[in-house]
Amino acid sequence: MKRKDFTKLNLGNRERLTGGLTDHEHPVVSPDGQWVAHYSGEYGSLCVIVTDRRGRFGRRASPHGGNNTQPAWDPTGKRVAYRHQPDTEHNWEIWETVLLPQAQPELVLGDARWNYKHPSYHPTAARLAYFSDEGSAEIYHLWELDRTTGQCRQLTFGDSQNHCHPVYSPDGARIAFHAYEGVDQREPAVTNLYELTLEDGATRQLTSGEDQYKHPFYLTNDVITYHHERNTDGLRWLEAMHLKSGDLIQLTSGKNNDKHPHPWQAKGRYYLAWSSKRLGPELEDEPATYDIFVAELKC
Repeated sequence: MKRKDFTKLNLGNRERLTGGLTDHEHPVVSPDGQWVAHYSGEYGSLCVIVTDRRGRFGRRASPHGGNNTQPAWDPTGKRVAYRHQPDTEHNWEIWETVLLPQAQPELVLGDARWNYKHPSYHPTAARLAYFSDEGSAEIYHLWELDRTTGQCRQLTFGDSQNHCHPVYSPDGARIAFHAYEGVDQREPAVTNLYELTLEDGATRQLTSGEDQYKHPFYLTNDVITYHHERNTDGLRWLEAMHLKSGDLIQLTSGKNNDKHPHPWQAKGRYYLAWSSKRLGPELEDEPATYDIFVAELKC
């Protein structure tokens, strides 16, 4: 995306896909733009749900119990991977399911000693990125699974950050992620965005400060979206960054605690899905749950 087009980015009319009762979070849209996967429920009983682009025809994509979150679509749109925790005392695993009737999910990564979180498919589907504390208990790094050989390789190292939420660029050459600055689990946390070049392992820092910049996704090879959480009051809003210039655009006001933006393209247009506590008009005195919204990203 050209810089002059980026500077005009703004959200069009918001459309609400889910309606109260419980939280609905972390939406991801299928490659064809027709289906939305997200997770919902209460901690201890979270499930992955797939609906159509209008929020209809919902079906459960994670048939087992426990916690099931952080869904990801494979490039064909026929499979969804997600992280699974059988119970709150168990480590996290990565599972994958084919979206067909009676299809049973399959374990991709799991080990009683380690945690495996946030799967992300390479554009060719040949590899799967994730983050794990394998070999360094409770310190997380980025990893990549070769789907053909079954071999895993560690992508990031060190003992001063937790590296989380890897996502591939559309050309598959880079990975964006967020990192917790420090591993002491301090509150409020400080997190920044980084980008890793896969060819040489070089990493560059994209944000800095005393806030939280989290959950990046690529809109194009040159633009990422993410949410910015202000540590002074905990408010979140959505932003976009032009990677070549470093320019930033605020997409939402922060009044509704917006988070987990997921951009996609369809028929030459840009769109964004996200979670928000923006209340809808459906029910009087509706509780402030997180719901899924979508809007066109105009420029």
